[in-house]
Amino acid sequence: MPTAKHATMKRNNHAVECVPNVSEGKNKDVLDAIAKAISDVPGVSLLHRDSSATANRTVFTFTGDLDSVFEAAFSMYRVASERIDMRHHKGTHPRIGAVDVCPFIALEGCDEELLKTKVKSFGKRLADELRVSGFFYEKSAMNNQRSNLATIRRGEYEGLDDKLKSIAWKPDFGKNETLDTFGATTIGVRDFLIAFNVNLKTKDRKIAQHIAEMIRELGKIMTQPDGSISRLPGLLRSVKGIGWYVDEYNMAQVSYNLTNIDQNGLFEVFESTKASCVRYNTETYGSELIGLIPLKEMVRTGKRYAKRNYRDSGQKSDEYYIDLAVRKLGLNALRPFNPDERILEYCIAKNENGTEEVTSESSTH
Repeated sequence: MPTAKHATMKRNNHAVECVPNVSEGKNKDVLDAIAKAISDVPGVSLLHRDSSATANRTVFTFTGDLDSVFEAAFSMYRVASERIDMRHHKGTHPRIGAVDVCPFIALEGCDEELLKTKVKSFGKRLADELRVSGFFYEKSAMNNQRSNLATIRRGEYEGLDDKLKSIAWKPDFGKNETLDTFGATTIGVRDFLIAFNVNLKTKDRKIAQHIAEMIRELGKIMTQPDGSISRLPGLLRSVKGIGWYVDEYNMAQVSYNLTNIDQNGLFEVFESTKASCVRYNTETYGSELIGLIPLKEMVRTGKRYAKRNYRDSGQKSDEYYIDLAVRKLGLNALRPFNPDERILEYCIAKNENGTEEVTSESSTH
């Protein structure tokens, strides 16, 4: 049987990717129950599971045909609504509900307009059958105010009750019937996003936050003496970022979301972070990826390093460039990084060839 690296990928059976972020990162029984709810749906492959105790959050990644993916997502919501009580949730990552966000990504061969229609129907089903309320975001947003996830999350779970009293924040679906226990959720169609954390040789969360503000597109929000608000833009477009301290690593991190890797990818973000560290008399200590990453981005990153460091012409194998990217980014710094288990196409190929395996890791997102 061919390895994942050389397997032929039958992408028609994996038309949609779903990457729900669940507000539970510690209780293995709950997470196993959610994983089983996803895996038990025919036509769906659960490819990866990424948990963090500090963030108290787990990111699941699964793919499948259009109808099956939505059935698996509904099963996941059902278990989460039964097993997670947000009144007792504490974690470092911003969140508004038991399933904080559930994005759907069209893969090759999927009609994105059809996917958007399915998402709208899915919101209605969550409201009708589980009494869950929430918002549509990104490409499914009903208005510009709700396209940005950070805006929806502002105030987090604790501020939801007051937020939803405003006419401007009436939910797109649902009637707030499970607000106390479940909170709210956000769903929508979006492009592929890479969650990428850069480790710092410091415990100072403020340094990590300052660096995030220097790099991210939003930049730094400043309050002027007259009370007005201004913004100093950051270095990189299509990059979001926050700084935090990670207890299990005993160090601070800059946690990034890369929303358009054609504009700025792993190379640009990591190298910009390294350069910014100089200002704060610290250094990077490798990095980590959350969830899965497209093959093309790992190869592109390796080629950027090869061209810069070795004047390489870009004619070597994918495996060579992937290995170089792993080494230069320090993806093995805190835990082993296995490309066969972390590159989306390899995981799909492995499932198509009957060697399904879910990788479960402890990390931060």
